[in-house]
Amino acid sequence: MSGAGFKNTVTATIAAVRAHGIKRVFWQYLTLDQAKYGKHVGTDQFGNEYYHNPEDLFGRDRWVLYHKWNYDGSQVPAEWNQWLTHTTDDLPGALPKALYQAEHVENVTGTRAAFKTYSTTKPKIDAWEPAVKDRS
Repeated sequence: MSGAGFKNTVTATIAAVRAHGIKRVFWQYLTLDQAKYGKHVGTDQFGNEYYHNPEDLFGRDRWVLYHKWNYDGSQVPAEWNQWLTHTTDDLPGALPKALYQAEHVENVTGTRAAFKTYSTTKPKIDAWEPAVKDRS
């Protein structure tokens, strides 16, 4: 690691501790692998927190701190995803929700809540079941 990169990491960590506290910076290192500081712009219905730092590089200036430890990208609602990816600069809630928009549901693939298929038709072949004869 170069000296300049280490210095930037240390100064960013110190600024993040001053802005958010040591507990929040520790959580950032666990989830983001780096300490970031910025303005808290909102929280969604799932408890995810969204931040913005205009001094950071474009594309890295907006981020989310997930509420759950086991997180994935499907836990971000569409309105907040538009803001995170710079599709719009309007924060969610500024525009009314369209009538056809459904409530956001995260992807449950790989969990106990995932859809599991089952057959309702009679099988074409009956499985053989061995019969045990009485030896008396």
